[in-house]
Amino acid sequence: MARRIPGISLSALLIGGYLVLGLYVVLRGWAIVPPSTFWRSGYLCLAAACVFGYPVARRWQERSPSPVTDWAVLLSSLWIPSVLYLFLGISAWDLLRLLPGVSRLEASLLPSWAPGAGLVILVAVLLLKGAWNARRILVQELDLSLGSSLAPPSALPCLTIAVASDLHITGIFGAKRLARIAEAIRSTSPDLVLLPGDLVDASAQVLEKAGVGALFGSLSAPLGVFACLGNHEYYSGADGVDAFLTKNGVSVLRDQCVEVGGLLRIAGRDDRAKTVLGDGRPRQPLRQILEKSDPRLPLLVLDHRPSALDEAADCGAALLVSGHTHDGQFWPINHVVSRLYPLACGYAHRGKTHIVVTRGAGTWGPPIRIGQCSEIFRITLHLASGESSQV
Repeated sequence: MARRIPGISLSALLIGGYLVLGLYVVLRGWAIVPPSTFWRSGYLCLAAACVFGYPVARRWQERSPSPVTDWAVLLSSLWIPSVLYLFLGISAWDLLRLLPGVSRLEASLLPSWAPGAGLVILVAVLLLKGAWNARRILVQELDLSLGSSLAPPSALPCLTIAVASDLHITGIFGAKRLARIAEAIRSTSPDLVLLPGDLVDASAQVLEKAGVGALFGSLSAPLGVFACLGNHEYYSGADGVDAFLTKNGVSVLRDQCVEVGGLLRIAGRDDRAKTVLGDGRPRQPLRQILEKSDPRLPLLVLDHRPSALDEAADCGAALLVSGHTHDGQFWPINHVVSRLYPLACGYAHRGKTHIVVTRGAGTWGPPIRIGQCSEIFRITLHLASGESSQV
């Protein structure tokens, strides 16, 4: 497993990097703006809109949800990946100019604005490809078996489990995204649906107005649809979101464990964000959550952040499902994220505990993925004894 970077919050790292890169790109762009009041005033207005537009648009959307505010959020969010690739492009061009003769060739063949214009066009093409990647939902297949000590006496040989995390549903465009995700989940013909957090990225009021309740209600499975809360549910008002999801057929587990069909225990862990944005109390230890459940039944755990893998394994979980990381969402941030979590994406196991961390069926902020596609997992969990396998 990759070593973790101690004491660094992923959110703080991303926000700090965003501001530093934004300042750098704006200053480099200033150097090629024509020296007139008209052009430089316009450039400063555009720069301010790019850097501060997304948080302002999100606040506007929360206060006055409408198609106009949805479009404002969508368009302003595109600066987030743009600033990353503008920075990488500028840096690559600066390194290229260090080669002998490149600077003289540039001065003799290209106008001063040409490299900047070319880079902007290249980033625009990259964003179009990223939009396609985000819309494409891959179904990752896993075939897993319980150890003999975990297998319950049951005539049911296996379960099909659909896992979808980080939907980040908000506004009118959120309804279109949720419709695609719901269709992908239904295509797996699941016996059980697990949704490990960050399902929404807006208040219950915005979600009601967007009409996404019926789409959540369309998610169904014989053994039920279960979710835990992520950090973004707390940003949006956890209690209101909980009530909204419950009303629309999703069983939200907040430091709770339930027994399902005499076959399984399902535990949903609250997110650590509750300490700051919720009731101020830390979430319960998993062992305490499980105290009143039947230890003979296999245990499935939903935990939004993949940061308590050993705790789940120590409590004898058969399966732990998480999300949160998005696997960075934009290359090369995936390499940074892999240093922050013991498992940032994919499958691993600790003893007899299977661990699945999904990069998510949706996206945070811009509907863009670079170097990856959105995904859900279809897990075939064999309830008979045998060795674990992965497909």
